[in-house]
Amino acid sequence: MLASIVLALAAFLVAPPTTQIKVVTSLTTYGSIAREVVGDRGTVTSIAQGDEDPHFVQPKPSFVALLRDADLFVTTGLDLELWVPTLLDRAGNRKIMAGAPGYVAVYTGITLLEVPASLSRAGGDIHATGNPHIHTDPINGIIIGRNILTGLTKVDPANSDYYRARELEFEKKVLEATIGKNLVDILTPATAFNLLKTGQFDGFIAKTVLHGKPLADQLGGWLKAGSDFRGKEMACYHKEWAYFSVRFQVTCAAYVEAKPGIPPTPRHVESVIALMKERQIPALFASNYFPKSQIDQMAAKTGATAVVVPENTFGAPGVATYFELVDTWVNGLAVAFREKS
Repeated sequence: MLASIVLALAAFLVAPPTTQIKVVTSLTTYGSIAREVVGDRGTVTSIAQGDEDPHFVQPKPSFVALLRDADLFVTTGLDLELWVPTLLDRAGNRKIMAGAPGYVAVYTGITLLEVPASLSRAGGDIHATGNPHIHTDPINGIIIGRNILTGLTKVDPANSDYYRARELEFEKKVLEATIGKNLVDILTPATAFNLLKTGQFDGFIAKTVLHGKPLADQLGGWLKAGSDFRGKEMACYHKEWAYFSVRFQVTCAAYVEAKPGIPPTPRHVESVIALMKERQIPALFASNYFPKSQIDQMAAKTGATAVVVPENTFGAPGVATYFELVDTWVNGLAVAFREKS
C-alpha cells in the first residue's frame, strides 16, 4: 500500500500539469522558438504557414478560433503582419490584446534597421518602423526567446522557473551554434551575447590572446561557416535579409524587387542581371515563396547559384527548428560561394 502511494506521488511530481498553457504565434519561426521555452507545459500553434509570405496572410475563421482560446499571443509587433489586428479584434480575447499580459511583441529590445526617413507609397511597401524580418540574425533569435519568456512568466507564473531554465538553455544552444562551443565556454554565454549584440565581438576575439593564440582561432559555428561569404556580395530578391547581412557581413548588392512588395518590371530584372554579370556576383538569395522560375532564369543568365530557402521554420522539409532554419541559410550560401570561388 505504502509503495503504491509513493509511486503515485512520484508520478504526480514529475508529470507535466494537466492544464497546459495555449500559445499562438503569428509566424512558425516564433512558434519554434516558443517550443524551446514552453517545453511540456503547453501547446504552441502558428497561424502563417512556413512557406507563406508573412506580408499576405488571408484571415480565416479557424485563426479567430485559435486566438479566442489562447493564453499567449506572440507576434513581431511591427507592421509585418498587418492581418493580425483584424484577427485579434474578431477573436475578442482581452487577455492577448496589444498591451495585455498575454501579448508578446518580439521586436522589443532589438535595434531596428532600415527605418525610413520619410514615408511614401511611391517607394513600395515600406515598413514605417523599420525592417521587420528580425529573426534572420540569430542573436535577435535570443532576444525573441527572452521576450517570449517574459510573456510566459506573466501568464503562467507558477512555471516561471521551468520556463527560465529552458530559455537559458536555448540561449546557450544559439550561442554555441553561432560561434562554436569552445568560444562560449571560454567567454561565458553572458559575455558572448553582449559582445555579439553590441558589435564588439570581432574586434575582441581578434585582439585577445589565449595560450599564445588569438581567440579568433577558436571561432566555430555559423560565423565560421559564413567565412566563405563574409565581406562579399550577393543579390537578393526582397529586403528580408538586412539583419542576416549585418551579422554575417555579406552585402545585398542588388534586389530583384526594385520596390519592396511590388513585382519587378522586366527592365529592372535585366538591370539586376547586368549588374550581377558585371560584378560576378555568385549567389541569388531568395525565400521560397517568391517565383522560383524567375529566380532560376536569372541565375542561369548570370552564372550565379540560386539559393532558394525558407524564411521561416516548416517552410521546407527538414526545417522544424530555429537551428535547422539558420543552418539552411548559412550552408546554402557557403556552398554557393565555394562553388564559384
